[in-house]
Amino acid sequence: MQKLKRAVHLDFHTLPGIYNFGEDFDAEVFAERLFHAEVTLINMFFQCNIGHVYYPTKIGVPYPEMQGDMFGDIVRECKKRGIRVVGYTNTAINHVQALLHPDWCRMTKDGRILRDNPETNNFSRPMCFNNDAYRAYLSSLIREVMERYDIDGIFADCMNPAPYCYCPKCRAEMLAAGLDAENENHVRFFAYEKFKEFAKMIRATVPEGKLCQQTGVPFDWDEAKEVSTHGELECLPGGSWGYDFFGPQVAYMRKCRDEIIYMTGRFQKSWGDFGGYKTKASMENDCFDALCQGVQVSIGDHLHPKGNLDPKLYETVGEIYKRIKKYEPYTDGAKYRAEIGILNDKTAVTKTEMRGGLGRNVSVTGAARMLSELGYGFDVLNEDMDFSPYNVLILPDALYMTETLKNKLSSYIAGGGRVISSGEAGLKNDKSAFACPAWAHITLDGMDKSNSSYYEEEGRAIAMYCHGILMTSDYKTKDYIKPYFNRRWDGKHGYFYTPPEKKTGQAAVAEKDGVCHICFRIFESYNMVSYVEHKKLVADILKRFLPEPLLKKNDLPSTSRATLTGTDTYELLHIKTSFPEKRGQSMCVIEDHVVLPKGRRIWVRGEYKAAYRLPEKTPIPVLYQDGYTEVMLPEIEGYAMFLLERAEKVSETP
Repeated sequence: MQKLKRAVHLDFHTLPGIYNFGEDFDAEVFAERLFHAEVTLINMFFQCNIGHVYYPTKIGVPYPEMQGDMFGDIVRECKKRGIRVVGYTNTAINHVQALLHPDWCRMTKDGRILRDNPETNNFSRPMCFNNDAYRAYLSSLIREVMERYDIDGIFADCMNPAPYCYCPKCRAEMLAAGLDAENENHVRFFAYEKFKEFAKMIRATVPEGKLCQQTGVPFDWDEAKEVSTHGELECLPGGSWGYDFFGPQVAYMRKCRDEIIYMTGRFQKSWGDFGGYKTKASMENDCFDALCQGVQVSIGDHLHPKGNLDPKLYETVGEIYKRIKKYEPYTDGAKYRAEIGILNDKTAVTKTEMRGGLGRNVSVTGAARMLSELGYGFDVLNEDMDFSPYNVLILPDALYMTETLKNKLSSYIAGGGRVISSGEAGLKNDKSAFACPAWAHITLDGMDKSNSSYYEEEGRAIAMYCHGILMTSDYKTKDYIKPYFNRRWDGKHGYFYTPPEKKTGQAAVAEKDGVCHICFRIFESYNMVSYVEHKKLVADILKRFLPEPLLKKNDLPSTSRATLTGTDTYELLHIKTSFPEKRGQSMCVIEDHVVLPKGRRIWVRGEYKAAYRLPEKTPIPVLYQDGYTEVMLPEIEGYAMFLLERAEKVSETP
């Protein structure tokens, strides 16, 4: 299948009442703007989340003011120019069909149709994925559009079983299966089982050889690859996702998907922000993040109901995509280089409770940010994946311990692997002791009931912020310090001021034979307060556990990002210097690129005979010494990619 690259995701969710709908629409102009912007693929609406259909349909409800065949005209003109078209439909939201068929909607426990605040949230009246009539409608509509037009696949949006449905059909089937509709775990389990059926139905409707992306399907499910041909990771970092969302998500998704697109957007806030245009530097930053992680990029936009693509926006998109296109001879086929694995919790605890997917795991997010600042390459893993490629594993804060994970960790450590764990990670599920023999050097003294504990670092008491366990060990490397008081109210005083009192003899950190445990939730804490002392603590452990990392970026600022991707014949060094600034009450903004002055250095493990700045292939100085190649960096504005040529190995004479 042709490689995905330089895409646009075009929203078009159009409410009734647009009297001049399509007034400026010209399919030729539309496609020409995409073509000149170097767009190769567009996710294009044939049914929006309002429920309107944008072609003459025998199954759905066309937009009332639409004349002709808007979707078909766009497909025809895009295909003339070699632009692939994937048809978009929403799956969970369809207001038109919900009004026509209220019995297709999800229902609350008390028998009402689910509905959010209709003035602030469009996610009202979601469709029940278990409803036979709705399934038949959607599959018929997909077949109709696939048979009528030469499109390249289907994009099924909002594939989410939550909030869960209590409609009569769902209740009856739960009862027949021996499940209790009053038990939230039972309802969750049932909803996910029906969700999987629904996802498989959509995939079966899309012909083989066509693209199928179902956004919302947890990408670590065993069935995930069966229902989607690739992964599209949606993240508008300036909005509710935040700039820390993409890193850990893509680090997990690339272990579950062979091909990934990072779907960012042009919006200042979020989808539907018609007048919100991010700066060019901001959109470039997101594309640079994709390059650093070895994935492709898509920029999200929202088409005005009058039907015109913003020419200024697509001039900017074209400038960005022309630059990315020049890198593609090198990036095509290059894989991300990782040396540390962060463990994510993927378990099915019982028949009736399901876990899985990364979600917004604050501990994984904190670990990912910390490692990114330090310059380590990492993947996010689950217990089903191979641990052997990684020199170090991190078990962040509260990892659920299954028998499979316990056995795999024991084998990994016995084979020389090293582990950093924290908080309650590594404990038995009843929290009575550590699960693996490799933690036998630590005695669990119970949960830490303090809310203001400390640890000692060079004579100072360092705040923990997020507490975990109490432990003792003959192999402690940091002392635990208790406060005089817990923060509380005793009827007279609010105990807000809780200074450190004394060491208790317990360990804040204990390390033996390649296993190091930190007693508090250090990664959740870093996600919350980003205390540099916590990063230093982990960095010191990693210097012992990973003395020869892939990169040494200690001459670069912590705000920069440095990663490696590569092939069998060369490595690509990515340096990104731009980063967001928080402005106003909640927005993170990138207005200008940060300039790194000429003369900074980075060290890459291995011997490389030459380095070139891409895409011009300008030579830059390198020096090999003591197992590392020192790369002398030129001035970098925002981002730069460097090609590293390996030194030829001289074969030994027998």
